[in-house]
Amino acid sequence: MNKKTIHALAGLALACSLAPVAAAQDVKPEVAIRYRQAILRAQLWNVLPMAAMVKGDKPFNKEQFLLRATYLDQLAAMAWEGFTPGSDQGAPTRAKPEIWKDMAKFTQHANALQAATPKLVAAARVGTLEAVKGPFGEVTKACDSCHDDFRSK
Repeated sequence: MNKKTIHALAGLALACSLAPVAAAQDVKPEVAIRYRQAILRAQLWNVLPMAAMVKGDKPFNKEQFLLRATYLDQLAAMAWEGFTPGSDQGAPTRAKPEIWKDMAKFTQHANALQAATPKLVAAARVGTLEAVKGPFGEVTKACDSCHDDFRSK
């Protein structure tokens, strides 16, 4: 391959990798709100069965727990791009205005969840209830801390 072809392919790869980010920032506020709410609901969908197992309300099933933990880990990085500038309005939302006033703190909460979920997956691979209790507590603490600061009741 010649240098022109290599540079063209590199440019195309860069443009393709940045397209989703640019597209996410150009959406209407109501679309961003619906997107992030859908991801957060999917997170809850996966947390609830794990919580029931940790609390003893449901028998521990290592395969199901690992599946839910893996899904949650994948979802943990997704919702945050839906908190675009201007998406504090445009559709019903429980997001507090403080998110856009203190994005650094909000990002810290997002990072805490993203740091906790891989640990939960690793613990779930061990396959015991005792192994997942601590890491699951870390995940719920990350969720609760963010909700306390940035979500209206």
